[in-house]
Amino acid sequence: MSKLREVNRLEKIAKHFSMLNGVNGKLEKYRIQAVLDNASAGKILDVGCADGVMAKALSEKFEVTGLDGSAKLIKRAKKMAPRVKFVCSLFEDYNAGQKYDNVVLSFILEHVEKPQELLNLSKNWLKKNGKIIILVPNANSIHRMIGKALGIIKNLNDLNPTDVAQGHRRVYDLQSLRSEVESANLKILKIDGYFIKPLSEAQMSDWSDDLLNAFYEISLALPAKYCAEIYAICKR
Repeated sequence: MSKLREVNRLEKIAKHFSMLNGVNGKLEKYRIQAVLDNASAGKILDVGCADGVMAKALSEKFEVTGLDGSAKLIKRAKKMAPRVKFVCSLFEDYNAGQKYDNVVLSFILEHVEKPQELLNLSKNWLKKNGKIIILVPNANSIHRMIGKALGIIKNLNDLNPTDVAQGHRRVYDLQSLRSEVESANLKILKIDGYFIKPLSEAQMSDWSDDLLNAFYEISLALPAKYCAEIYAICKR
């Protein structure tokens, strides 16, 4: 895909996307916690930072740079987190000028056309002993299993309507995430998951924070393969 087409694609998605809204936005605090629990001290590059919700939270403990290809999202991010440095650039064009202790790829690997290229770029942005923290939706989440049983998707690896609306190009499970990471010659330090999602976001839209927190808490004692979101902590 040409760079212009990719930028146009990103801006089209950005028109209707915000981490401040809906169930997806409410789940961002659990993603932030996964990063906080696993990041090394120092600098963070938040790749695909969107409108800056995670970058703002991480900036309380880290020096954060946010990177995104959407000018609309970067404009919102700068208002959201004025003390964070934000850069509007396609990933392949980003000239870091420095190395980072952590590179965070939160819900971005499923969006990009060439995930291996992004993982290799991430290695170049990383300090020698740094970590790459990758978070993605889980294809085997309980709500997707139910979607398959209802005939909404034929296979768990198919893109559902929400995936398409959010610009996903693929979905990962634990095995395919591990394979993707290892294909980039990265060493996996940890692979895990969090949050049990039994229903679609539309069906969970009126859930209280207490109820969401309960489904997060029970997920910590369950196998990662059932979780809605999975992550890998990697190093070179």
